[in-house]
Amino acid sequence: MWNVWEAIRSLEARLLALQCENEALRRELEAQKKRTLRIKKVVYHVHSLHIDEMSGTLNIGINAPLSEEDMEQIELEMQKTKD
Repeated sequence: MWNVWEAIRSLEARLLALQCENEALRRELEAQKKRTLRIKKVVYHVHSLHIDEMSGTLNIGINAPLSEEDMEQIELEMQKTKD
């Protein structure tokens, strides 16, 4: 009978430790989510690829369907940032 109570106390202690660990991991995850990732420049080295056969489409950069006006607006904004 005594071993059952010891086992229950042991399991309760383990449960409490796991709950504390879980809470610490949740706080760490929330802190990670709040951090922002800033990418200053993406450089594609397409010229260094060795291609034996090419078929299909290679999408580099913006590949979402955009209207001409939207694309021109993006180009103007990119030119402004270069200057």
